[in-house]
Amino acid sequence: MVEKTLKLPPTETVDPSYGDFDQRAVDAQLRALLEGQARAIRAVEDCIGDLANAVAAAAERLRGSSGRLIYAGAGCSIRIGVQDGVELVPTFGWPLSRLAYLVAGGPEALSVSVEGAEDDRQAAREALGALAVGIDDVVIGIAASGNTLYTCQVIESASVAGALTIGVSSNPAGQLLTLADHGLLTETGAEVLAGSTRLAAGTAQKALLNAFSTTLMTALGRVLGNEMLCVQANNAKLKDRQARILIGQVPTMDLEAARQLLASVNWDLRVGLLVAHGMPESDARIAIATEQPFRTLWSHYSA
Repeated sequence: MVEKTLKLPPTETVDPSYGDFDQRAVDAQLRALLEGQARAIRAVEDCIGDLANAVAAAAERLRGSSGRLIYAGAGCSIRIGVQDGVELVPTFGWPLSRLAYLVAGGPEALSVSVEGAEDDRQAAREALGALAVGIDDVVIGIAASGNTLYTCQVIESASVAGALTIGVSSNPAGQLLTLADHGLLTETGAEVLAGSTRLAAGTAQKALLNAFSTTLMTALGRVLGNEMLCVQANNAKLKDRQARILIGQVPTMDLEAARQLLASVNWDLRVGLLVAHGMPESDARIAIATEQPFRTLWSHYSA
């Protein structure tokens, strides 16, 4: 990657219209901040087409493989990425073995600032090599400025390794958008507090990743209708939820029968749903391993 002098990204510029922010009444300060949050959501809406393409490509790459979702970045951006990733395990039953994080400065940087970490390209190369990133993986680089050296190096090296790469940035001139296979621009502009990208840019990153990972998990067969099929049923409340979902799809089944069936398949609701519709358990487990949209599995078997 050729280093070059870059002009100030929009997220770092000072918006003079907020020059009196500290002198405004608290309700006026709040209103300005919330207007920035609303602008962030609109920025994500503006990139829905590109986002949909990224979801489709990621689903194709991960489906039926051992491929991983790998979030990469520095500072606030990677903290938001980690927040998205960790929620995939309890919400969608996504295996921990298929999640990884490349954090500039290492795990310590999730809670404290590590000086110079975001500029360390060699550390990015080494971290990527340690993960043995390959063609089954999807690497998501997140950087509000789009020019963070660590993040750009991760995406560049991951592309060379054959991984599918996705770049999320609020800077239309950011290198990250062109280095990645799928560049996702959330053009949030200047922050209310100049340079505080935890605000609009951060909200855009969180909303985009929420939408990305939820639709991705749906495409990989972990959602039916608008209900989660792979929530880990590790308490009574979640076991009852699984039983209610099963009854909703199989109205002839009562609560006790639903609980017995789910217990017999180790509380795997996807298997339970397929077995309830007549599929042998062994076939059901083979079917869900293909990670097709769940309704597709169901319709193919019913046919």
